[in-house]
Amino acid sequence: MNFNKTLILFVVFSLSQNSFSQTLVSNRDKIEIAKTELKNNIITFSNCIVKSDINKCIEELAKNADNEYKKYITGGILYEIDPNESLKLHREAYLANTLEQNFILEYAIELHRNAQYQEALKLYELYSEKVPNDIRVYVWLSDCYINNNEIKKSLQNWEKANHSQNHISIDNAIFTIYGKTTQIKTRSNLKSEIEKGKISNFYPLLFLDSNWESDWWNTTTQEYFLNEDFKLAQNALGEKNNDYKILKSYLEIKKAQENGQIDQIKKIMIDNKIILENNPIPVFGEMSSDLLRICFADNLLTESEFYTKRGAELLALAKSTKDKDLLNIYAYLQATVDGKVMPETDKLGWKEFKDEKFAKSYFIGRVDTIKYNDTELNEAMLDFPNSSYLFWVKAKCAKMENKPVKNDLIEVIKREFKTFGTDQNKSSYRLKSYMGTLASEI
Repeated sequence: MNFNKTLILFVVFSLSQNSFSQTLVSNRDKIEIAKTELKNNIITFSNCIVKSDINKCIEELAKNADNEYKKYITGGILYEIDPNESLKLHREAYLANTLEQNFILEYAIELHRNAQYQEALKLYELYSEKVPNDIRVYVWLSDCYINNNEIKKSLQNWEKANHSQNHISIDNAIFTIYGKTTQIKTRSNLKSEIEKGKISNFYPLLFLDSNWESDWWNTTTQEYFLNEDFKLAQNALGEKNNDYKILKSYLEIKKAQENGQIDQIKKIMIDNKIILENNPIPVFGEMSSDLLRICFADNLLTESEFYTKRGAELLALAKSTKDKDLLNIYAYLQATVDGKVMPETDKLGWKEFKDEKFAKSYFIGRVDTIKYNDTELNEAMLDFPNSSYLFWVKAKCAKMENKPVKNDLIEVIKREFKTFGTDQNKSSYRLKSYMGTLASEI
């Protein structure tokens, strides 16, 4: 009996020692070979997404991922395009070689992005033992741990990230997890609807191409997409079509602004009867907002004059089209001219347009009267459950009313990690402040 126990303990100990003796590896040479072998497929994919349905392009690219290193490379290409396929490929790569540190990190990131925090943090911890100088992992661990309600470990990893020295890297690390992944599929869907006859989609399509979010802080023009989609608009609408003229004018105005040609901007708008000289406001709000921004910045219009003369028209257009961006222009003008956004404007945007920006603005206007158990605040938090700003208002009220603030603050931090929603500059400085406050509450 004692002999059997000793034998069992020896076997368990031996297995344990063997598992811990396994070390992670980084097969960069095999990754580079996979890149080389996939080079032509990647070029084909890049050309495909410009002209063809994105789902077919993804399907063709994924067919060539016939080993774990190709799956790893292909998953990386699709990370910001197709999160489901990216997750699948990175999972398959990891399961094929659970000691490859590159696979471990990418699969951890995928799990993290899919809110599988417990699984992600185990892999992050494993990777961090091998690569302790990768401060991004401490940021990701901090996020995972706080979502796993392990607050002290979250704070410890946040401290390791060293915000004062690495704030830009921290911002970028958080964007890696929560950045937008829908743009290419949105473009493909818009084109598909256009092919079915919904020509109004040319407005969001060309606006997307010319205002592509490269990250939370920058936009760029996707020239390959724009050139292809503009030709499509030209062929589908014809050069005499009014929508085509507006779209063409918008793109010319954007180019003129880049070159500082203010007189040219004015000429294009007047010649094509857009906004200036009491001409119509385009019904697509994002484009109108951008055009008005250009007009105000280049002194072709003043906010006060436009609001006085055409504010009512703008509001009516926003209501008739249910376009939140048009209403947002109106709110901006109201704040600029009258000094504040009227509560009825914010309520309209919140309740009828379902836009979080207006709920935030409404509670800014109520800053002196808001209470912790405010009925409207609780309602807004239900309407926008991912709003770090609204949860921050709740936490602030708790502090002001001498209520326990720890749990509310944790909820703020969970959401701030995902959105930087309380920071005007879309940075991690407010998050840093919240983490410091939370540390003092523990």
